[in-house]
Amino acid sequence: MRTPDSFRAAHGDVTTWSTAEIEGYEHTVEAASPAFAEAIATNRFVLGRHAEGSQVVVDLATAEDLAQHIKSGILPPLIGGTSRSGKTSAAALHQAQLERLAS
Repeated sequence: MRTPDSFRAAHGDVTTWSTAEIEGYEHTVEAASPAFAEAIATNRFVLGRHAEGSQVVVDLATAEDLAQHIKSGILPPLIGGTSRSGKTSAAALHQAQLERLAS
C-alpha cells in the first residue's frame, strides 16, 4: 500500500500537482489513517477532530447524528467538491442525504 510519504516522493513538488494528483494524495492520506478506516468500517462520518493532551482524537458520528447537528445549527452544512473535475460533488450528495434525514 502506498503511503503519503511515498506518494509525495513519487510526485514531487506539491505546487505542480494536478487536481487528480491532489485527490489521489487525499485518498492515500485517508487510507493510511486508522480513524478514517474505522469510520468506513463502521459506516460513520468524521465529525471533527480535537486534542486530548498530545493526542489528536477523531470524532465519529452516524448520518443521523450529523443530520441532527445540522438541524440544530451546531454544524454548518457540508461544503466541498473538486474544481474542474466535472464530477458530481460528493459533499453535495451527502448534504442532500443529511437534509432529508434532518427533516
